Amino acid sequence: MAARTSTDRHHAQNAGMAPSASLWQRIKRVATGALFPRYWMAVIVQEPLKLVINSDGRQVTADGTSRSVRTEDKTLARFDAIQSIDVVHHPPDHGAGKPEHWSVSLYLGRSTRSFVGRSRKRGDASKVATLLGTITGRPVRSLEALTHPSHIPSR
Repeated sequence: MAARTSTDRHHAQNAGMAPSASLWQRIKRVATGALFPRYWMAVIVQEPLKLVINSDGRQVTADGTSRSVRTEDKTLARFDAIQSIDVVHHPPDHGAGKPEHWSVSLYLGRSTRSFVGRSRKRGDASKVATLLGTITGRPVRSLEALTHPSHIPSR
């Protein structure tokens, strides 16, 4: 029996005997999601002057003493710069592999936002937004994300 050459393997792959790249991408996405869950948010510390949130492994702290919201390495916003706390509903985007989820962000004006976190559970996002609104003294808004880019139809 003759040994298989790289040319034989190439022909076997082209004949459909090897899994497609998209199958491997789906397997990788499922395995990564199982090992490293995404789209989750939890309150870690809730005190009158301090709120610590963890979302997808990223820790965000709202500190009433320093009047700022920050991550481990940078300040996201000072309380006086925040105009509102926004909870945005994002419908599923199956093409990009994104499930339905809700994100929480700090609206700083002029279309500028600082991302706080995201969750598949509306209740978790709403709770975090409400607690952030309480500690910062800013209103909470509920918004819908655009599902498709807007365009001007041709005639």
